[in-house]
Amino acid sequence: MRRFGLRTSALVLGASLMVTMVAGAQEQEPAPPGGNEPAPPGGNEPAPPGNEPAPPGGEATPPSGETPPGETKPAEKGQLGSLSWKDILTVPRRPILKYHRVELIPTYDVSINNTLYRHHGFGGIINFFLSETLNIGVEGTYYIPQQLEHYFLRGLDDRVLPSVNQYVWSATVNFGYVPIYGKFALFNKWIFQWEAYIQAGIGVMQTNWITRDPANRSDTNYDVLWHVDLGTRLFLTKWLALHAYIKDYMFVDKFEPASRPDPQKVPDGVSEFVQNIVFGVGIGMFLPTGFEYKYTR
Repeated sequence: MRRFGLRTSALVLGASLMVTMVAGAQEQEPAPPGGNEPAPPGGNEPAPPGNEPAPPGGEATPPSGETPPGETKPAEKGQLGSLSWKDILTVPRRPILKYHRVELIPTYDVSINNTLYRHHGFGGIINFFLSETLNIGVEGTYYIPQQLEHYFLRGLDDRVLPSVNQYVWSATVNFGYVPIYGKFALFNKWIFQWEAYIQAGIGVMQTNWITRDPANRSDTNYDVLWHVDLGTRLFLTKWLALHAYIKDYMFVDKFEPASRPDPQKVPDGVSEFVQNIVFGVGIGMFLPTGFEYKYTR
């Protein structure tokens, strides 16, 4: 009886200890998330959130504020998709169109390479624009001669007056091309459109002999004329423009010979190649005065 009682008391005491340990473990409260956790052995602090090592088979979580690989960073304010507003360029339309318009140009020019006679030319040009850069046109000029004082000085030096012809009129057919176009601002207030053009033409010209003796009989020449030009056009409005140009008129002309046995008989003239370089200005007026932009669709 005494052995049985000792065994029973040992079993009851062991069961009581086990129940007490289980109850203590259940009563322990878990630590709150993000709370201060005890440092691991060795004194190393816990890694900050976001830099935790990736679990097996997963991907690492990027630090806060960085875009995960393979994902598009959200557009910031002032940006369109992945492009900023600085990447968007605006090209304005041409303020003036010349396509299929007619330009009327009253002109005045003066010869700059003849020291004996100066010719003032008054005329006009009509241009038709096949495109914004190509045009065809016709030109007509009437000339007024002006005798310079060097004409008599040359005669005193050579003991004979030089042979000189008077230009009467000329008419040509022209072909033009505009290789340069631009704009500039005046006083940071007005914007002007301008362009540079080159032009060439062919036609006919009438010249008369200026005889050394006014009593001698004169002669008239009709010469084949060709020219090359460099000019600029400055637009003031959509239909008004200023012109400035330099033209080189080239032709083979016949002059009065130095000796004339019979003053009343016209001798054979002396042929010479002539270059009449002129500087001119004009005012261009476009018709129609307005235009419309056309789009492909």
